Amino acid sequence: MKNLLIYLGLIVTIVALYGFAYTIADQSSEDGKKVFVDSKCGMCHTVKSAGLESKKSDATDLSTVGKDRTADFLTKYLKKEAKLNDKDHKSSFKGSDDDLKKLVDWLLTLKAE
Repeated sequence: MKNLLIYLGLIVTIVALYGFAYTIADQSSEDGKKVFVDSKCGMCHTVKSAGLESKKSDATDLSTVGKDRTADFLTKYLKKEAKLNDKDHKSSFKGSDDDLKKLVDWLLTLKAE
């Protein structure tokens, strides 16, 4: 009986920890998406895989940006410290470093086909 209670306690703990980790991961993803929207990135960019459409007809779709880029590159590019195809990003990110990290982490999850 004692072993059964220990076993059940262990199962409950594992399930609770898994749920907690999943909630945190999902929340950080939503935080990055919120930074994208709040920073008005959608004026020039669209993310079809996340349901974000720009009104601009020639908007760059970032749905696959996470496949080809690193966190370091995206951070530098958004701060205008790196170039893409010999061009700077049109505007420097104006939010906090924490918001920039959330945005970059979210962009790295974008790997749609």
